[in-house]
Amino acid sequence: MLTEIRCDKFAPGHQNIQFNSGLNTVLGSAGGSNAIGKSTFLWIIDYAFGGEGYYTLSDDIKQEIGPHTIYFTFQFEEQPHYFYRRTDEPKNVYRCDKEGHFITKLSLDEFRSFLFQEYKVGLPALTFSEITERFFRIYGRENTLEKYPLLVKPREQDEKAVDFLMKLFGHYNILSAIKNMEEELGVKFSQLKSRKRQQVDTAKIEMNQKTIESLKKRLQKLMKNSEEAQLALFGFDTQTFERIKATQKELNKFIRKRNRLQSQLNAISSNIADTNPETASEFDSLVHFFPNTDIKAFEEIEHFHKRIREILGEEMAQEIARLQPLIDHCDKEIKRLHQKIEESGLAKEMSERVLSQCVNVSKSIDRLEEETAELIHQKQLQEIRAEAEHKLERLLLQQTEKLEEIQDNINLRMATINGVVTEHQEIAPILQITPQKEITFETPGNTSEGTAFKSLVVYDLSVLELRPIPVLIHDSNILKRIEDIHLEHILERYQASGRQIFIAFDKADSTTTKAHKILEATTILRLSDGNELFGRSWSKHETNDINGRI
Repeated sequence: MLTEIRCDKFAPGHQNIQFNSGLNTVLGSAGGSNAIGKSTFLWIIDYAFGGEGYYTLSDDIKQEIGPHTIYFTFQFEEQPHYFYRRTDEPKNVYRCDKEGHFITKLSLDEFRSFLFQEYKVGLPALTFSEITERFFRIYGRENTLEKYPLLVKPREQDEKAVDFLMKLFGHYNILSAIKNMEEELGVKFSQLKSRKRQQVDTAKIEMNQKTIESLKKRLQKLMKNSEEAQLALFGFDTQTFERIKATQKELNKFIRKRNRLQSQLNAISSNIADTNPETASEFDSLVHFFPNTDIKAFEEIEHFHKRIREILGEEMAQEIARLQPLIDHCDKEIKRLHQKIEESGLAKEMSERVLSQCVNVSKSIDRLEEETAELIHQKQLQEIRAEAEHKLERLLLQQTEKLEEIQDNINLRMATINGVVTEHQEIAPILQITPQKEITFETPGNTSEGTAFKSLVVYDLSVLELRPIPVLIHDSNILKRIEDIHLEHILERYQASGRQIFIAFDKADSTTTKAHKILEATTILRLSDGNELFGRSWSKHETNDINGRI
């Protein structure tokens, strides 16, 4: 937990601020004064947790305060850890001793990893900052908008927020598997149905195989008849004929091997030609129906897919380079064996008609075998792709089931918390997530501002109680809009959460008696006009200056 923040640029009474293990309140004045440092201090807390918003979102601190150092202390298992960050070196965090003396330098990512480990988040698919950016709701950050509690900013795509929930609830393995399958297929599942899939004619394969078998029998018969006739006619001895027969057998072996290698080469060449899908027309159609679509993001994704295809293309080119020499070797051997048969004299003496028939039948067999091998290869590829698509469908079904589970868990917890907060007088907010990862968050029958902000807090508390969210921050612009009686119960829920929570609030006197007591008891920093965080408010005229101009 965060136990302390120190800075010598703070006003004398605020230079060393100690924190509670539960609720911590930055309390403003009864008059609700602005520009006294409530939100600024929440940004400093965010800075201590590895955030980058402080000192970058506004030029006021840079101009009025200048570079300065924030010292802060964390304690885990009763062991203190001392650090500091310089505003002119925002990417570094320095480990120090209790007096602030330098020990070692950490990168910002290393520091966040330290917090991730010490808070025992246990979700390797997420980073510490990915969690805090959604649950540190400070004025100036777009996640304080009450209608979009799941989004980091209103322009964020729903899909990204839903993916965050999947990771937060421990289902990253499903997301990763879906992404890998879509990359393997080269297309998102939503586009599969719109693509025409060519079916391999299995009947053609069976017909070719039967024809090949028939032609081989015919060839064997022709060869047998020719052998017997030529032996009788030209008086070749049996040994000579057996040598020629063995040579012919070896020749047929090389012909089959060459046909097989050539089929593999043709299949790879065909795949290379198919690895560059046209997407420009698809993007044009998308822009036509959705003019505000971020085409650049799609192009970046397509560029990634193109790179994957290039890598696959390189691998296929290497396979072609391996196959071609083998084919060339077969061609050389076939030529040699043909020459050997011709030199024997048998081929010259054979009947021209029989020889012609043998050649024609052999060519037909070669052509059909090559065609059949290609069809079988395409069928195998089709089966592999179909299995990949079925696997993707199963993964998407698992994702939908997990999203329904997450949705139900959050809604049940929100119903419980909302019942306590409203004393069962008001309907709880409802979260709905579609299989297409579209989000709806609303409180049925109640669109008032106070209810919307109350629902935002109820959502945060629900997720805080369900998952390992290390810390929660709510600024006054959220809490001041909530009805007093609801606020009282929310403060009680904060205290009972078992987590460290930081809030900013003013006009404590206008709340219920019990809420006022909680706010006073948990105050770690009290600010007001004349008692600002940095000792002054540069957004207001000095009294003497005003008097001087009167």
